[in-house]
Amino acid sequence: MKSNKPRLRPDGNGGFSMATRDGLVNLYTGLGTGRDSRTGGTFEFGTYQDYVQYEAAYSENWIARDIIDIPVDDATREWREFQHAQADQIMAEEKRLGIQQRFQEGVKWARLYGGAVMVMLTDQALDKPLDVNKIKKGSLKAIRVIDRMYITGQDWNYTDILAENYMLPSYYLLYGGAQRIHFSHLVRMPGAMLPMRLRQLNGMWDDSEMRRCLEDLKDVVESKGGIAKLIQTANVDTVTVEGLKSALASGDTEKATIDRFRVFNLMKSAHSLALLDSKEEFDRKGVSFGGLGDILSVLMTWISGAAHIPMTRLFGIQAKGLGNGGEGDMNNYYNSLRGKQEGPYRQVLEKLDQVFIRSALGSFPDDYEFQWKPLDQPDGLELAQTRMANAQADDLRIQQGVPAYLVMQKLNAAGEFDVPEDLIKQMEANHNAQAQGEAADREPVSITGGDKADPKGGSGVPKKPA
Repeated sequence: MKSNKPRLRPDGNGGFSMATRDGLVNLYTGLGTGRDSRTGGTFEFGTYQDYVQYEAAYSENWIARDIIDIPVDDATREWREFQHAQADQIMAEEKRLGIQQRFQEGVKWARLYGGAVMVMLTDQALDKPLDVNKIKKGSLKAIRVIDRMYITGQDWNYTDILAENYMLPSYYLLYGGAQRIHFSHLVRMPGAMLPMRLRQLNGMWDDSEMRRCLEDLKDVVESKGGIAKLIQTANVDTVTVEGLKSALASGDTEKATIDRFRVFNLMKSAHSLALLDSKEEFDRKGVSFGGLGDILSVLMTWISGAAHIPMTRLFGIQAKGLGNGGEGDMNNYYNSLRGKQEGPYRQVLEKLDQVFIRSALGSFPDDYEFQWKPLDQPDGLELAQTRMANAQADDLRIQQGVPAYLVMQKLNAAGEFDVPEDLIKQMEANHNAQAQGEAADREPVSITGGDKADPKGGSGVPKKPA
C-alpha cells in the first residue's frame, strides 16, 4: 500500500523540514518500514583533498595512472587544425610554445587534483589586467602549467555577477612566492564537475577523477593481490601427530616440535623426501581456484565503467560476444571524448587563442576557427579510400569552376601535400590574369545604343546580310 503522510525531519540547522514519504510499504514483510534493512543504507560524502593518496596511486599503480592519462592522450593525440590562410604560421608558433604538451599536462593534473592553471607569460605585468589588444607578434613568451596545490586565490569576487571571475579570485599567488597574478593572465583547466555547494567547500575547484573511482580501484588491486597470494599457497601440507595436543599443553615440547617440523619441511623442499614417524600421517590439501577469474573479470569491468574507459582500451581485452571486436564500445568512448573536446576543452583553448593567435600573427583574424582532427585512426585501406574520395571531390570542384589554387590551399592546410606557397601564388596570379583577359575580350552589347552605339544612330548590332 502507498503512504503519502507528511512527516517532520531535522534539517541539520536546529529546525525541521517537511518530508513526504512516497513508496511501497508492507507491514507483513517489513518492506519500507523500520524493519526493512534497506532503510539503513544511505550515501555519504567521501574524503576530499586526500592528495597524498591520489599521488601515491598515480605513481605506483598503472591502472590509476591510465585512468588519468588515457582519456587526455586519446582526446589530444591527433590535436587540431586551423582553417586559415596563415595556418602554417599558427602551427609553427604553436609548436614553438609547446601548446599541445602544456594543454595535455594541465588537463592531466586537473583530472588528478581537481584543477590546474596555465599561466600565459607575456610582455605585460602579471599583477595588472591583461590587455589582449596590446598583444603583438611574439608577445607570448611561454606557458607554465601549475596544479591547484601550488596556487591560492586572493580578492574573491562574490558580488559582481557580470564579471568573468564571478565566484573566483581576482588574483592568484604561487605557493611560496610573492608574485601576484591577475586572473586574466591564466586559464583554469577543468576537472570533474561538482555541485555549487561542494565547489565552495572545495575552494571553488573541481573534483578529482581519481577520487571518484578510488574505492573501486582499491577493490580491483586488493582482489588481484589476494589471488596472487592464494596461488602461492595453492597446497597446504598437514601432518597428523598422535598426542600432539597433550605434548604442547605441557609446555616442554613446543620448541622441539617446531624444530622437528622445520627439519621435516627442509628435507621435503631440498630432497623431495618426507621423513615421518610410524604414528605420523602426512596429507596435502589443494586449494580450488574455480571462479576466481570470473570475479576478477567482473571487477575489471566495474573499474572500466567507473573510469569511463572501455576494457578494450584500458586492459587491451576484447569485448565479449560473438563478432564483437569492441568497435561499439570504442565508438561510445570516442563520442564521450568528442563531447569533452567541443565542451570544456574548446572553451579553454579559445581563451588561450585570444593571446596565442595574436602573438603568432600580430592580430586576431575575423575568420579564426579550428577543428579537432578525427580521434580514430583509419587503416591503410580506409585511408586510401578516403584519399580517393577527396581527390574525386576536388576534381569535381575544379570542373565546376572552383579555381585550382584554392584547392591547392586546402590540401596544403590539411597537410596532405606540401605545396610551395610560391606555386600557389603563381597559380592565383595566372587565374586572375586569365579572368581579366576574358573580361577584356568580351564587348558589352547595349540594346539602346550604350557605349558601343553606331555613330550613325544604329544600335551597334551587326545586321544580318540580306
